[in-house]
Amino acid sequence: MLTLDTLDITSEQAYAERGYPYEEFDLLRREAPVFWYQRPGFEPFWVLTRHEDVAWVSRNPQIFSSAQRVTVDTPDAVDMFERQLEERAAMFGHSPDDPPALSWMDPPRHRQFRQIMTPCFTPKAMAALENRFDELAAGYVRQFMERLDGFGEADVAKHLSARLPVAAICEMVGAPHADWDDVFNWTEGTVGSADPDYQLEGEDAEAAFVRNISALNQYVATLVQERMAASDGTGTDVLSRLVAARINGEALKFHEILYTVFNLLVAGNGTTRNATAGGIQALLEHPEELAKLRANPALVDSAVEEILRWTSIAIHFARTCTQDTEIRGQVIRKGETVVMWYPAANRDGDAFPDPYRFDITRTANPHFSFGGYGEHICLGANLARLQLRAILRAVLPVLGDLELVGTPEVVAQHLQVAEIKKLIVRRKG
Repeated sequence: MLTLDTLDITSEQAYAERGYPYEEFDLLRREAPVFWYQRPGFEPFWVLTRHEDVAWVSRNPQIFSSAQRVTVDTPDAVDMFERQLEERAAMFGHSPDDPPALSWMDPPRHRQFRQIMTPCFTPKAMAALENRFDELAAGYVRQFMERLDGFGEADVAKHLSARLPVAAICEMVGAPHADWDDVFNWTEGTVGSADPDYQLEGEDAEAAFVRNISALNQYVATLVQERMAASDGTGTDVLSRLVAARINGEALKFHEILYTVFNLLVAGNGTTRNATAGGIQALLEHPEELAKLRANPALVDSAVEEILRWTSIAIHFARTCTQDTEIRGQVIRKGETVVMWYPAANRDGDAFPDPYRFDITRTANPHFSFGGYGEHICLGANLARLQLRAILRAVLPVLGDLELVGTPEVVAQHLQVAEIKKLIVRRKG
């Protein structure tokens, strides 16, 4: 019998075999919405599963800091990450305590960094890209259908959903088109290093991680150096803005620009790609909702929001409490870790009526698919929505003719992102 003492929400194998542990999340929301989680292989932490609590923590970065850690992981994975931080610090000449990404920054530095890049990601900026992304999406869907008809089957995860996110983030950053395939391979190999599919013969997870992250580091370092040397201050892509920016009158350091671009490439690829694949899967598994969307394509906006809630690709983020505080009567001590579980919050019945129903007409949809609200809401949220809309519009005319083949293959590396590795489809009949 499932109890608070026996539940397990940190087993990657369980996520791969049966998906998100919604039964456990339901139990936690019902009986212990602020739960002290102690399991072998992990340092203890507080689990938050209710929508209201996740929102509150997200909006209070002065109490819940990102500077110490943003995820929970096994000691081996933490050690590997910290060794890589030390190696990168030695390579680029800075302190290993410097934030390795925007997500590790606290105010005011975090806000100052975001403001540099925000003009590239506003709704107005996205509207200017809509026709371009519609063209790209239409081309990718056409190539996908050609492959499907040629081989009888095709993998949505590999041959369709992966294409537009790489193109989009590389274009936003200013990476040359000729490099996009390499960027995709390196980012995949970095995030999925524990997956044997990304390891060369004789490699373990750490060796695969080091090989891919080193190649991506070197590529981005060269790209940044070239842009810094050639910049005239007029460029409008993300990298050009970072190079030209000043915070309190000082230019950004080389490693700050490098790490920012590096993490945009990694994050901008994985999350949107998996949300796209997961959305197509959800529509194929709910033909009544697909029929609604095909009959009324104007529902694409609300369909995108429901796909984001339903798939909940980002699994968790962690914060460190900076002062003794209280949530629902539980005292959180200074220095303790608080972890927000987004799939749990996105199935909270207090925030979402009938939360286990996939409903593309859902109107109130305050989901946490972009890391909650407040300072750390995902910088690329508007970009992700734009890509999802473009792919849905392009694939909708043929989606009703397709069906799933077998069981989709999913992994949850480091409990950060639900990675849909395989999603095979074919024509019906």
